[in-house]
Amino acid sequence: MQSNGGQKLAAVLIGTLGSGLLFSASLAVPLIGFVSAFLAPVPLGLARIKGGSAVAGFSALLTTLLLAVLFSPPVGAWYAVQCGLIGLMVPELALKGLRPSRTILWTTATCVTLTAVLVTVFSFTSGVNPQLFAQKEISDGINQAIKLYEQQSGLSAQDLEMLKQGMQTVGQIMSRIYPALATINLGLISAVTLLLFMRTAAKYALAINLAPFREFRTPDLLVWLLIIAGFAMLAPVALINTPALNILTVLSVLYFMQGLAVLLTICERSSFAATLKILLGVLLLTQPYLTVIVTVLGIFDYWGDFRTPRITQDENL
Repeated sequence: MQSNGGQKLAAVLIGTLGSGLLFSASLAVPLIGFVSAFLAPVPLGLARIKGGSAVAGFSALLTTLLLAVLFSPPVGAWYAVQCGLIGLMVPELALKGLRPSRTILWTTATCVTLTAVLVTVFSFTSGVNPQLFAQKEISDGINQAIKLYEQQSGLSAQDLEMLKQGMQTVGQIMSRIYPALATINLGLISAVTLLLFMRTAAKYALAINLAPFREFRTPDLLVWLLIIAGFAMLAPVALINTPALNILTVLSVLYFMQGLAVLLTICERSSFAATLKILLGVLLLTQPYLTVIVTVLGIFDYWGDFRTPRITQDENL
């Protein structure tokens, strides 16, 4: 059924107002901004369902222009890359039948590429060094957090000094891996958008690929990139080991997801699948060091192929 004018107008309003307000909240309200930033692309998916691709694209463009006028052009560009593009690509790729993992991969890769282009153009036109800018923003955030702890924590002077040193160390690490953190953030936003779009599409009886998460598997060649990046970390030159550290950070997240998929597959083979999944979630939340074990499991899945059922032969044959 083709949408009439009223339906298309409603779809534009849903996409523009919903996405624009959620993104604006992420800028204006720090406490809920973290959550609303992840939800900002979602209304564009609903606009795609109700009005089609052109309506969703118009909504994203209109929202970008409004944010550029109300806030600033860089804010509009930030929305276009972080939310607009994700809100358009995820529904389109999902409706074309791509697997969820490929939808997230292609969306994230496109957003990262466009972000790199925009940052490069911005640095040349404004004369601002992106590395120094990122370091300043991270340092300012760390200093604000330290002042907040000093005023409200009630910690002793010794504990407060240890906290300062720990947060400064975290800030130094973040200053080196902020490209990886930005990539992971875009991937998470894409994943949340896809998950909510899949739920919405199911309500409208739209056909999309519902491949379960337990089938998630990284491309086999990535394990060699992981090995190369690991050896590159040994180089004493920052020009080599810093990009290697960013690659390792992104790949670690991917292999953690693969290890988690392996564990979920093993859980579902048990008659106590639901209980084992709950136990697994509790352990990962309360024992963060287990994430390292899950990541290593994901890496060795390349050689072990742990999800393939093992066929046992009868000894009498």
